[in-house]
Amino acid sequence: MREKKGFISWKDAGPRKMVDGIEVAPDRVKVYFNLQKDCLSVIDAETGLLYCHAHRVELHDAKFRVQPAGRERVLREKRKNVHAYIVGKCHEIGDVSKERFREVDNELYEKYSICDCSDKPYDYCEQCVPESSEDFRGGYYNPYKHETFVDDVEKTPIHKSDRVVVRDKTAIGPHYNIFYIPKLT
Repeated sequence: MREKKGFISWKDAGPRKMVDGIEVAPDRVKVYFNLQKDCLSVIDAETGLLYCHAHRVELHDAKFRVQPAGRERVLREKRKNVHAYIVGKCHEIGDVSKERFREVDNELYEKYSICDCSDKPYDYCEQCVPESSEDFRGGYYNPYKHETFVDDVEKTPIHKSDRVVVRDKTAIGPHYNIFYIPKLT
């Protein structure tokens, strides 16, 4: 798939934070759907700067945020703007792959598959696409219908979740774009 001009992938993002000699993503990030690039924008919550673009981001300890003034502007002007996002601890950025690599003899890498869902009528399972498990629920945000992010089925507000997966339309798996595990109260 060819990315739109200006797409900054995880591999090209930088400068990165170093922890024990390993490059890591920012601790907390804001994620929103970028309409111009048809992907997700990942913002470093500490600096407020763009970190990278992605097609799939997994966040832990997440909060769903809608800025009321931005929503009011959308309703008034009938034109989209960035005013809703999900902020949380960055767990994983990038597409899900059924294949992984493991080190063999301290230098050789061997490819292996984390699942065998070839016998299924679709191309994914809970092991390779975790958000397809029954623990996750779908969610969305529409400023013309709701003041907050809402559950796809029950239409109840979503404010927090321990684990969220946000995907754009290019990712494999179920059709929704926001998957979350409901927070038990």
